[in-house]
Amino acid sequence: MSLVIAASVLVLAAGGFLLFVVIDAMKPGTAERSDVIGSWTGSHGARLTLREDGTATGVKVPARFAPDGTPNATVGGSGTWTMKKKMSSAADQEIEVVLNTGPGIQAGVDFSVNGQGAEDGLYIPVSAETAQQFRFKRVS
Repeated sequence: MSLVIAASVLVLAAGGFLLFVVIDAMKPGTAERSDVIGSWTGSHGARLTLREDGTATGVKVPARFAPDGTPNATVGGSGTWTMKKKMSSAADQEIEVVLNTGPGIQAGVDFSVNGQGAEDGLYIPVSAETAQQFRFKRVS
């Protein structure tokens, strides 16, 4: 009988731990301005630099994606960035980047924050229909 009780306690403890891990992984990404200032890099040569003065530079930043999640259109240039107001406490913090891509032409790209203080990087959602992300990691 005590073996059954011990096994039950062990199963409940393991289940509680797994639930904690899942809930912790679902925490929304949050950041302050100072957390995202610096240079970021993604695959396919994508680069983003966010400066303290609100200016930004982007190279090969994805603007559209193929169904498999690979970029099929990119933008680059210099411009500005701002932290968006969070729509809810369950949403990831968003950053709006507007790049001047040519004479009189601008492209806006919305980035989201992964992890507390952007510790897991930034990302661009590939589409509203999937959870796919094009990720950027901090370089400096």
